[in-house]
Amino acid sequence: MKKLMTLLAAAALTAGAGAAEFMIECENFPEADGFVVEYMGISSKGKYLRMNKRNASVSAKTAIPEAGDYYVWVRDYSMCGNSRKATVYLNGKKVGTFGDKKTADGKAAWEWTRSMLKTHLEAGEVEIKLTSQSDYARFDLILLTTDEAFKPEGNAEDVAELELVD
Repeated sequence: MKKLMTLLAAAALTAGAGAAEFMIECENFPEADGFVVEYMGISSKGKYLRMNKRNASVSAKTAIPEAGDYYVWVRDYSMCGNSRKATVYLNGKKVGTFGDKKTADGKAAWEWTRSMLKTHLEAGEVEIKLTSQSDYARFDLILLTTDEAFKPEGNAEDVAELELVD
């Protein structure tokens, strides 16, 4: 019932907007070797997913209520290097590698990064897979949007959250 209510809320939120936006809290992925949920007050809901092992993978399924060409945004933690990375796949298709990068002020921070690829998704079940490319990549949120010009701000709290089902 909770899953159905989440999907209905997501559909209602996007019905009049012309674009669909949905987010997934990374700490809700199932437990897997090489992945740890940690707490940091400046992450959304105070928690995020840290990858502790190179080439470790975790996946989960969710459902989206409408088909479309989606862009993927990831809220990741940059420590001003270029070594903490992970790859995101949707339904087996690589949509981008995200993680550590230089920040504008040279300080560590949570930042939104968008994949340059768009991915067509049909309404219904979507598998999301994360594969670490290095140790210590940190992901807070994954956001899917059909609006190429959309840019999330902060924690994107006005975007409907999708429930992971495994």
